[in-house]
Amino acid sequence: MADPERDAVEQVETFAEQARRRADLEREALEWAIDELEARIDATGVDLDPLLEYARRSRESLPDRHDRAYEAMADIFDVDGEVYETYVFAFAELCEELAEGDGRSEKHPQGCTNALVSEPKLDLESGASGPLVLKNRDISGRGVRPKSVVEQPSIDDYYGFLTVDTCGTISLFKGVNDQGLVTANTYIESERDDVEPEHQLRNGTVIRVILEECATVGEARTVLESYPTRRLSGQTLFLADETDAVLLEVDPVAERIAVDDEPVVVRTNHFVHSRSTQTESSTLRRERALDLFERDDRFGPDDLWTVAQDHEHGPGDDSICRHPEPETDAPYAFGQLTTASTAIFRGGSPRIDVALGNPCERERTRCAFGEDIPADLRTGTRWLEQV
Repeated sequence: MADPERDAVEQVETFAEQARRRADLEREALEWAIDELEARIDATGVDLDPLLEYARRSRESLPDRHDRAYEAMADIFDVDGEVYETYVFAFAELCEELAEGDGRSEKHPQGCTNALVSEPKLDLESGASGPLVLKNRDISGRGVRPKSVVEQPSIDDYYGFLTVDTCGTISLFKGVNDQGLVTANTYIESERDDVEPEHQLRNGTVIRVILEECATVGEARTVLESYPTRRLSGQTLFLADETDAVLLEVDPVAERIAVDDEPVVVRTNHFVHSRSTQTESSTLRRERALDLFERDDRFGPDDLWTVAQDHEHGPGDDSICRHPEPETDAPYAFGQLTTASTAIFRGGSPRIDVALGNPCERERTRCAFGEDIPADLRTGTRWLEQV
């Protein structure tokens, strides 16, 4: 059994061993979430077969080490295997099936508001010595998507990483590795019809591969460009190390990766340099964040946290800090995007400032790779207590 109270990252020899330790820690939160999902699926009569077909085909795109990690976690959890598989690989699609008509804000809702600040816009007196990256993680079905702080040690020649993400899953949507390389993304609805799920790299796979295999922004760009762009999924990809920072718009439809290296960069869920679906919420959130960044000349971590908490156009679906609208299907918000976590990263430093849930309501906690992390964050217990 993994020990939630420890002072240093524990070494393991295989990805499967690490996955089992993680599953032991997150078991209570994960099993609660799967049981709740199973009850809701049974009550609404959702047919899982089409979702499972997609999930299993998409799973074939995983690197072997990630697939072994999934199998190791699945062996630990005492839950319905098909519901768990859907939870891991087809959760957004499941939420669309479970969402009530009046509570649906977008079809297959995806979200997030991210910002990148680098020199000369950094406030060095704030303690920011490298580029800063902010990610508000917005998801549908937040009520049954428990979050924890995840720490993976280096394994063989792969780097270790630190992140906050969903209990019991293998994909990552942000993080920093033990070399200080930061990466985070926002989802963009831009996918090709002629690439099958087996061959399409999931965004969460790309980010985890970068964290495990790269030490610098330059190495991350080389790894990304080694894949045919048509096989990638649409996303904006934020990258930062101690001295370098860049935003990449990954457009598989146009087979193009556009670069934005301005000192302040904001993205939500549409492309700026390419064509993509653009919702009203995505437009309003990006314009509001840009307006906030125009109000000063220098920015530090506290300024980014203030941006993350902003309620202009809300609080609700259109605000940066996203809350359930009154008509959203309670208690789990399957049909609307709400902020599930906030994280601030510093390029070159393997630590994060994190809050689970809406940042306007939660205190932030600083976590560092290889150092003591509160047990309730590692296990998902803090998230469970907030549900």
